[in-house]
Amino acid sequence: MKKSLILQNLGIAIAVNNYNCSILTYDFLKYGNIVPLDWELAKEPIVSSQGSQVIFRNGVSITAQQGILSFLEVIGSKDISEIQIPAIAHRYIQALPNLEYQALGIDLRGYITETQADTEGEIQKYLQSLLAPSPWQEVGNAPVQVSLQLGFTLEQGQLNLSINEGKLYITEKETVPIVLFAGNFSYSIAGNNKEEQLQSLHQLIDKWQPALETYQDIINTKFLQSEILVQEAPALENDSPELLVSQS
Repeated sequence: MKKSLILQNLGIAIAVNNYNCSILTYDFLKYGNIVPLDWELAKEPIVSSQGSQVIFRNGVSITAQQGILSFLEVIGSKDISEIQIPAIAHRYIQALPNLEYQALGIDLRGYITETQADTEGEIQKYLQSLLAPSPWQEVGNAPVQVSLQLGFTLEQGQLNLSINEGKLYITEKETVPIVLFAGNFSYSIAGNNKEEQLQSLHQLIDKWQPALETYQDIINTKFLQSEILVQEAPALENDSPELLVSQS
């Protein structure tokens, strides 16, 4: 198995109270100087009081739904210096400083694939290798499906890491087995007044790069023990950024 991490997505999610989702529109982003004027839409935006989403061709999407404001960027072959959603999140908050911001999460998603010569069983063997050998692993007529939930207490905060088996879609009919590593750093916003809270929120957004480096280092040195490979990545199963909104 080729044990090189492919970085898929970087996400910044902000919990916010009493936010009107319909504020999030393409015009608001463009004429509010939150995104560059030349950014092209990937599809028609969704705008409603229940939830809104704007997706751009460059892999950036912004979603507002159920008290969460989310900024997502598909990394693919981008250099770290090309990542744009932290700056977009800063400008969005500056445009709406009076919202009741509560907490912030930094979400990281990456995976490893099998080589063409390997079989699907190699993914399952790798996942089982993360556990101590035990008789329960022999139960059944097929390899046991493994899903791990881990929590690491670090200097920069709590890292929650889930490790799961998944599929990478090459085409609509062709898939490749993968091991998916989904990490999350969560932070509470500090401060006794609005000014202090906004300052805290901006400082938390700026933690994205140390969080990314920590996530990569832990997976690389503790789970894969090989050099990290960041390359252009196709979409994952159930990994579409599209927003699902109830029309009831």
